[in-house]
Amino acid sequence: MSKLKVGLQQFAEARDNPPGAPLPVTRGKGKRVGVAVRLGHEDWYRASEFAHREQTSLQKLLVAGLSELMLKKGLPALKGN
Repeated sequence: MSKLKVGLQQFAEARDNPPGAPLPVTRGKGKRVGVAVRLGHEDWYRASEFAHREQTSLQKLLVAGLSELMLKKGLPALKGN
C-alpha cells in the first residue's frame, strides 16, 4: 500500500499559476454575488422576527439599510435587484 504525500507543500507545488502571478477569479462572475452575514443567535432571531413582522426578507432589509447609509454619505443607493 503506497502512502500519499499530503501537506501544504504538495498543495503549493500543485498550483497551475507560477509564484507571484495573480490568482484566477472564481467568484463574483455571475449576475449576482452571494454575501454571508454573520450574526449571533439572538441578533439573528431578532432580525428574522423583524423581517417577518414587516412582511419582507432580511435581504431586502439589508439592502435598504445599506442604501440609506450610503445616501447619507452622498453615495448612490444600491439597486438591490
